[in-house]
Amino acid sequence: MKKKLSKGEPRISCSVGPGMFSSERAISIDLPDGRKISALVDRRNVIPDRDVKPGEEYNGHVKVAVVEVKKDSAIVDLPQPGFTEGPRLKVPKDFVETK
Repeated sequence: MKKKLSKGEPRISCSVGPGMFSSERAISIDLPDGRKISALVDRRNVIPDRDVKPGEEYNGHVKVAVVEVKKDSAIVDLPQPGFTEGPRLKVPKDFVETK
């Protein structure tokens, strides 16, 4: 059952670096349980997006799709699967921002 947190585009805080191609970005998400999720995503899924020089990183957000919201947690889909995880993540509900 899909539920929305509120109006706005759901996103998760991440660090952003260059991808292999100009149309993609490397993202890294530090989850509260200590896991680190890394993925390559289309640059249109990064907020704010800007050109990144090799070796440069900045703090940004990655767009997610909210699949389910429970009392204290949310299940979200990343735009692309992580390197070590699939696209679906369980995160604390307040980890997902909407604007």
